[in-house]
Amino acid sequence: MVEREVLADGLTLLVERVPAVRSATIGVWLRMGSRHEPSRLSGICHFIEHLLFKGTENRSAREISLLTDRMGGHLDAFTSKENTCFYARVLDEHLPLAVDLLSDIVRHPLFDAEELERERRVILEEIRMVNDSPEDRIYDLFCESFWPRHPLGRPIQGTEEKVGAMSRRTVANFFRRAYVPENIVIAVAGRVTARHRRLLERAFTGLPSGKRVAAGGAPRFRPGLRRELRKDVDQVHLLFGLPGLASGDPDRFCLHLLNTLLGGSISSRLFRRVREERGLAYSVASQVHSHEGGGLLTVYAGTSPASAREVLALCLEEMRDLAARAPAAEEVDVARDHLKGSMLLSLESTSSRMSRAAREEMVLGRHMTAEEITAELDRVQPEHLQRLAEKLMAGRRVALAAVGNTKGLRIRERELAL
Repeated sequence: MVEREVLADGLTLLVERVPAVRSATIGVWLRMGSRHEPSRLSGICHFIEHLLFKGTENRSAREISLLTDRMGGHLDAFTSKENTCFYARVLDEHLPLAVDLLSDIVRHPLFDAEELERERRVILEEIRMVNDSPEDRIYDLFCESFWPRHPLGRPIQGTEEKVGAMSRRTVANFFRRAYVPENIVIAVAGRVTARHRRLLERAFTGLPSGKRVAAGGAPRFRPGLRRELRKDVDQVHLLFGLPGLASGDPDRFCLHLLNTLLGGSISSRLFRRVREERGLAYSVASQVHSHEGGGLLTVYAGTSPASAREVLALCLEEMRDLAARAPAAEEVDVARDHLKGSMLLSLESTSSRMSRAAREEMVLGRHMTAEEITAELDRVQPEHLQRLAEKLMAGRRVALAAVGNTKGLRIRERELAL
């Protein structure tokens, strides 16, 4: 059970006690990611995520690294389109030290000018690395092209031009506005005691007050084809999709089952048809992306230029079939068991428990037990899956991004229709 408390200053504290384990994971979650940035500051949340490890008023960057190694745990962070998270997984005996370290990082960053310039160069190399990798670049290309003029369409890491122009003052001012109690969720799971909980409250009390940042309107989706030619790449990397469901949608359990059937497991239709039966791709999979106000259902495949049109046709054929008729009960049961098993296995990880608690808090404002989730999955029947597939897919045109050896790729608009 997740214990929830909103402190007097607006900060949310979540605690899930798992006494049978020896580890604990703490996460400091910011209700802000790349979609909350103004266009001129695209990439600033990711920049700040990097900079908070580069020294505080109390510790140098090297001291932070040495302390992490001494705890024998794992300290890391990430930025997504809607969140930024700093987390540490440690033995329970080191949890007080991890709490002190994370609170120091997010409360007292130094933003040293020399460290900032060094980290700017690191991020510029990261941007170049993403752009050089077709598997990474294709997702940014897809979002930029088919969620145009919306913050969700921008790359999380920003662009070289915009990251290169950010001053220390700009970064520090944005940090002060963003890292306020109303925007922060602290989640901890594992071997946690009442003493640890009091430590958490003391460590994060006293942050300057502010306002929660709004996410903005829902994105508008634009179908079509967008390609980038890479002469030194042998394959064509395809990412195509269409609007899915917003986070927290009542049909989300049905959508996750639909995705598992389509391409979310090794017994899925796309994996079996494209890879196992036809041998046209090593990697083919579908995925659900849910955000406030909108979402995506996408399919990725990496294949040879000669096979690209056939791979696209086979995938769209399976999507049309799901929209036209209900899948067999046995096929649904396999997908359902897969999702149940994945969820129950994740309960053995304090990191997964911590992340689930935080995400449920930010999306739903409440916490679901494993039994509730299992019951929701059990309610989904084959006819529900067909109705949702028809709603999302029937009569639609998909958006397609292609990166790699696209010179000979000839795909007409009518080939993108479902």
